[in-house]
Amino acid sequence: MTARRATVRLYLLLTGLDFFGDMCLTVTSVLLLRDRGLGSATIVWLIASVWLLEALLEVPTGVFADAVGRRASVVAGFALRAVGYSLLFFCASPTAAVAGTLVAAVGTPFASGSLDAWAVDRLHHEDPAPALDTLFARGRMAENAGIVTGTVAGAAAGQWLGLAVPQLLAGTACLAGAGLSIALLPGTPAPARVDPAVGPLDALRGCRRALGSDRLLAGLLLGTAALWLFRGLPGVQWTVHFDILTGGSLLALAAARCTGDLLQIPLLELVARTVRRTPRARARIIVPAAATAGLCLTGAAVAPSGWVGVPLYIGFVMAGGVCMPGLKAAVNERVPTRSRATMLSAGGLFNSLASGLGLYAMGGLGIGLADVRGVWLTAAAGTALAGGLAAWCCVCSARSPLPAGAAGERAVIREGVEEDGASVA
Repeated sequence: MTARRATVRLYLLLTGLDFFGDMCLTVTSVLLLRDRGLGSATIVWLIASVWLLEALLEVPTGVFADAVGRRASVVAGFALRAVGYSLLFFCASPTAAVAGTLVAAVGTPFASGSLDAWAVDRLHHEDPAPALDTLFARGRMAENAGIVTGTVAGAAAGQWLGLAVPQLLAGTACLAGAGLSIALLPGTPAPARVDPAVGPLDALRGCRRALGSDRLLAGLLLGTAALWLFRGLPGVQWTVHFDILTGGSLLALAAARCTGDLLQIPLLELVARTVRRTPRARARIIVPAAATAGLCLTGAAVAPSGWVGVPLYIGFVMAGGVCMPGLKAAVNERVPTRSRATMLSAGGLFNSLASGLGLYAMGGLGIGLADVRGVWLTAAAGTALAGGLAAWCCVCSARSPLPAGAAGERAVIREGVEEDGASVA
């Protein structure tokens, strides 16, 4: 019990720190790039290139995590982002701004899936049937804590100290994450692996076999990627759109961005309690959450006043994130242990590729950062439809047997077990 609690606490700590570092830049990154001399179209293309670069690196970094180690991948992810963010702080040229953005983008896929894979494997070693919905609901709460504190800290630093200072804050947080990972993150125990000597080709073959033989896994990954796409497109435009409405106040922008994540935390606690009682409740959570997110974004797109649009956008953020814990749990139940990080990185590839292509489409159509109505209405409809697809895949997954080679049994609920608000039993 002590080992399981320590695993969960470390997972939540590193997850929160990971998101704190990245979210320090939420309010100021686009504004800083514009301040460094990049035009609106260039910024859209740069962000699209970041998504596609992350997509290209997802599977190779997943193979690295499976073949070399989860800890090494997590450390590399934190360290590379620290370097990229530091470039943006210490160098003021447009070239340095582009270079720093791309270096940080290289670090992101190293962390993508590696920490989740480490936690799931450790927990499967300690308990063959951990309740993954609860783990990822708690993980999402840690993400939101990082999002809220990082967004507010970055906005305050940008407001009072300059637009580049949040880059230094983010770099320091990532450097701290790398140090903590080296000091505290234990390796995956050998019994948790099918074969302790997993090579790159083994990980790739396992990923290919899983995707080729398990249509439900492919459907879950595609549904998740679609939700990422339709949540990501408004996320690129919201800073410039609400900058006009809030009169340029970075703190007001921070409140508009992170209030939804703050209000989402009690909803995630409700999700955790619900799935402990009813393991098959995923679809009943995802469908209304996605529909609510779509309706709120529709309202934000057509609202005549910012005083109406901002609360509706907050509702979109709040509802949209509730879909994710159940989807992550469903995916992790179906992937084989020996190629878990590669498989989760393949999911990240779908997410990044969808988002990058969506932004390239925006750029190709000449849609600017302030042209929100058409993009947001499309994203609203897509969010509702993708949520329906993901929920249907979750229902089918709950009713079907796990594929041969999947690491753990289907998550089960053990009543009465809860420690320090972070139980995964």
